[in-house]
Amino acid sequence: MLKPKIIFFAVFMVFATLWRGWETFRKQGSARGQTSMLWSFYLLFVMSVIIFLGTIVEFCLVPREFHWTPAIIGAELFLVANVIRMVAIRELGNFWSLHIEIRDQHQFVRTGIYGYIRHPAYLSFVLEHIAVTLAGNAWWALAITLMIYVPLLVWRWRTEELALCAKFGESYRTYQREVGAWWPRWTAWRQKN
Repeated sequence: MLKPKIIFFAVFMVFATLWRGWETFRKQGSARGQTSMLWSFYLLFVMSVIIFLGTIVEFCLVPREFHWTPAIIGAELFLVANVIRMVAIRELGNFWSLHIEIRDQHQFVRTGIYGYIRHPAYLSFVLEHIAVTLAGNAWWALAITLMIYVPLLVWRWRTEELALCAKFGESYRTYQREVGAWWPRWTAWRQKN
């Protein structure tokens, strides 16, 4: 008979992997624009595969006690991360892209979640990868997430910020001062209420 931790982890990883694959490869339906740092998408994709597979390998092969608290927190964090990303994608509409991409008719969006966080999708990717490792009690995979994946994502985010500043100028720089990149600022909350 399978242990509850194995059933939990197997169901979680099948769902997480299928969801990640569907979300990554589904058609976005928007016209392509000028892209930069295109290689970063592929590198981050490879890192995601390594983190997901590393979590599975660590869960299956590293003999250690399984702790339910981080596993449940990981499953809940995975849901939160993906709700944040779905809200962000919906708010951006045709301007959403998995690449650093500026289109001819591009506009930056300050409504909805973007009134509180400039880059909720980046936040959601970090939370999702942390969530997967927590769900599997995969501490080595968590270390890879924090030491390699997150710095790569920060590098990409900074490049995207430069592209947005080049496109929108002072209005985007004002937005940067008013709204936090990955975490809400008190001023953003105050302005909304």
